[in-house]
Amino acid sequence: MLTAASGKAANPFESVLRAIALDVPGLDVRPQIGIAVSGGARVVPDLVDASLGIVLEADSHEFHTGRKQLVTDCWRYDELVLGSWDVYRFAYEQVMFQQEWVRFVLVRAGAKARATQQLRGATAT
Repeated sequence: MLTAASGKAANPFESVLRAIALDVPGLDVRPQIGIAVSGGARVVPDLVDASLGIVLEADSHEFHTGRKQLVTDCWRYDELVLGSWDVYRFAYEQVMFQQEWVRFVLVRAGAKARATQQLRGATAT
């Protein structure tokens, strides 16, 4: 686990989410990876699995309560989803106190992404 340490995490909360994700077979999340969205804009989600098209956001109450932040969060979410990313948002309490549930969500998210990739591959041929 120490070999996976990164100084790119924005905070310990995000690091705990990443630690949970590192325990999920088949997920390869990386912190703070930039993603281009429409209009040439760029967003930097908390954690990204580029091969599966998964974005994980560690959303704390402290930084996601104001009107301006709500507008920004909605824009980011919509642009990522429209760009075919699967976005999963987690609250502090979930990551810190419901880790088995978070892990279960991530297991299902990975399975969903792989199934979607297989389906798209099968229909492309």
